[in-house]
Amino acid sequence: MAPNSLSPSSVVLDYASIFGSHRMTIPTLQWLPINLTGSLGSYLAWDGVTNVDAEDMVTTLASLMAVFLPSTSAFGLATVYNQASAGADNIPARSVTLSVPGTSSATGKTEAQSSTFNFKTTANGDAKLVLLDTPLGSSGFVAIHPSSFDANTLALEAEFTSAVRAWSGRDDARPSILRKITFDLNDKLQKSYKMSD
Repeated sequence: MAPNSLSPSSVVLDYASIFGSHRMTIPTLQWLPINLTGSLGSYLAWDGVTNVDAEDMVTTLASLMAVFLPSTSAFGLATVYNQASAGADNIPARSVTLSVPGTSSATGKTEAQSSTFNFKTTANGDAKLVLLDTPLGSSGFVAIHPSSFDANTLALEAEFTSAVRAWSGRDDARPSILRKITFDLNDKLQKSYKMSD
């Protein structure tokens, strides 16, 4: 597969805040059209033996990320994209509606603020989960490192890096460790929200 590609498959999670609609694209292993317990198909996990239900995998990850979103945000749709061959177009294969609201109790400003969960893959590449319109960490824009990860962060790390799941980095390797969480003001969103006017 090509570096920084979405081959062979990916999942797009649509979510919304009170400020706007957002999409998160996450690479995966090869999607299979075989339903297990849900209606979104399935994957053969990284361990090469576990069949994992795509809808369960998506819903679990969304629920673990929802703890970092305010209650005014929610995940609403998951769409699997698949490529017929390496380098081919990503074609939507299936979608399911989600109803996963944010559950963070953090207060304060969230508009145009982003939280980025920075992972390393087993091939020493980078994989990221980026949440928009999120509360900052308890120390503001200061990065959070492993020694300060809370239970919610560790649960998200365990899910995203699991060998019995099918999440991938864009280097086509399994996410293996969460290095840090960083926070930022998203320039594109600031312009979109006309925050500088």
